[in-house]
Amino acid sequence: MDRRSAYRYIHNRLNQLDYKGAIAAELPIGSGEIESAHRYVIQQRLKRSGSWWSVENAWAMLALRVLRENQDWQSYWLDLAQKTA
Repeated sequence: MDRRSAYRYIHNRLNQLDYKGAIAAELPIGSGEIESAHRYVIQQRLKRSGSWWSVENAWAMLALRVLRENQDWQSYWLDLAQKTA
């Protein structure tokens, strides 16, 4: 990545670098929680002994696990039921 591309990338995301605001809102600012979640949300399910996944099915499984972890499970299924009714 050249300097112009790096500058443009950061300049377009300045609102994502508001660490004082994130701390004031009690939001996590480190990567530790994400790295930890990677182990128990993604790897725990996809790396079971003897399992294998197609790329499409792995993405679908991950999407469902993220829904559950973000506590959006109920609203997702209710919304889906309303759309199909």
